[in-house]
Amino acid sequence: MTGLPIWLSGVLLIVVPSAVVVALQIGLRRRWPALHESDQNEVAGFIIAVVGVIYAVLLGFVVIVSWENFSHAEQVVGDEASALRTIYRDSGAFPVPAREELHDAVRRYAGAVIDSEWPAMARGEPGSPEVTRIIDETSQTLANLPLDTPGQQQYRGIEADRFNDLVTARSQRLDFVEQGVPTVLWIALVVGAVVTVGFTMLFGMRSTLLHTLMTASLTALIGVLLFVAVTIDHPFAGDVAVDPAPLERVLSDFGAPPP
Repeated sequence: MTGLPIWLSGVLLIVVPSAVVVALQIGLRRRWPALHESDQNEVAGFIIAVVGVIYAVLLGFVVIVSWENFSHAEQVVGDEASALRTIYRDSGAFPVPAREELHDAVRRYAGAVIDSEWPAMARGEPGSPEVTRIIDETSQTLANLPLDTPGQQQYRGIEADRFNDLVTARSQRLDFVEQGVPTVLWIALVVGAVVTVGFTMLFGMRSTLLHTLMTASLTALIGVLLFVAVTIDHPFAGDVAVDPAPLERVLSDFGAPPP
């Protein structure tokens, strides 16, 4: 469902279930007029209290975990951009040829991630060969840095540490492509929603309109929370996704790579 337009996901998770529940509620009350009475309220109320608490905990857990993963993905992208900035700025300790090689590597890396890797992640592909090639070339550039002075020796160690931070951040970013709420949890959420809403439909109320509004409201609320969880389940896919703004700012500050 992540691949669907966000408006269509909202309709399928909020509007459609609410409309179905309204139709079912009206049909049930017409088919079994005894539901107007309140004899079953004591039993139904006890069961829905237990089921509702369990389902609320499960649904809240999924939404919170999805949001934490989304926030963590944003943080990882920021760390990746910070590592690039440090590599670029600390290269000033080296002679012009080596410095320009590192500057070019930073620009090419940021450009390749934005142009190649981001669309690949949106398609569910873990990474881009072009970015991997740039990482290998940058690693070789760092290994060949001159060590003529103690300062250069110190700064090569710093550059190596920031390069390792960059590789780690990229690896963590790519991990989010295949991460998500397990299928078994989605099944549990759907079954729990059906059971929870189903028991609310069994309450006895004299007003059909009021009963229908209450049931539809509960269904819509559950749908909204499911919609939030589905929308941010995969941080780099769909209409609501982590954008490469930190990396774009790197290119804005240091210049775009040559075509």
